[in-house]
Amino acid sequence: MMADIADDDSRTEAVLATLINKCGKMRMLSHRVVLTLLLENAKADKCRDALADLEKNITEFAQIAGDITPGSAKSKLPAALKRILVKVEAVSQSQSEELSRFVSIARSIQARLAEPVSARRTEAIEELADFVKTTLLDTLNAIVEGISRALDHVVSHRQSHVGQQSRTIRSSISELEKISRMIMIISVNASIEASRVGAAGRGFSAVASEIRTLSQSANKVISSLRSQYDREDTV
Repeated sequence: MMADIADDDSRTEAVLATLINKCGKMRMLSHRVVLTLLLENAKADKCRDALADLEKNITEFAQIAGDITPGSAKSKLPAALKRILVKVEAVSQSQSEELSRFVSIARSIQARLAEPVSARRTEAIEELADFVKTTLLDTLNAIVEGISRALDHVVSHRQSHVGQQSRTIRSSISELEKISRMIMIISVNASIEASRVGAAGRGFSAVASEIRTLSQSANKVISSLRSQYDREDTV
C-alpha cells in the first residue's frame, strides 16, 4: 500500500511539473498571438500560414488554460489532483478570468482581421500587447507559484508516508532481532538442561543445537537486512 501511495504521488508530481511547463508555453503562445496580430494588421493580403498559426496558438492557449483550471469543465486532470490544486488555491477565479479574457480579446481581433485596417483595431491590438506584457504575465507567474505550492504539498505527503514506512520497517527488524535473541537463549538453556540428565538428554541436546544453529543463521540474515536498510536509508 505504501508503494502504491508513493507511485501515485510520483505520477502527480510529474503531472504538476508538466503543468508548470505548460504555463511557460502559455507565455510563449500569448506573445506569438500578439506578434502575429501586429504583423498581419496592416497587410491588405493576409498570410494564410500566419492566420493558421494564429488560430492554432489561440486554440492551444485556451486548451491549456482549461486544463490547468480545476473548476473548468474542459480540465482533464485527475479528480485527486484537482482537489490538491483547489486546496492550495493554485488557480484563483480571478486568474482564470484573466486567461479567458486574453482568449476572448484575441478571438475578437482575429475575427476582424479580414476587415480593412482601422485605428480602432490597431488600438485594440496595442492594448492586448500591453495586457500580455503586464497583467497576463503576472497572472501566469502567480499560477506557476500556485502549482509549485501543490507540488510542495505532494512531495511533503510522499515524504511523510516514506517516513512512516521507514519507522515500520525499523520496528519490524527490531522485533525480529528480539525473537532471534530469545530463541538463542532458549536453545542454550535447553542444551544445559539436556546435559544435566546425561544420556537421556542427548536427543534434546541435538534438537537444541539445531535450534541454536537456526537462530544464528536467522540473526545473520536480520543483521544483513538491517545493514542494507541503513545504507539505503542514508542515501
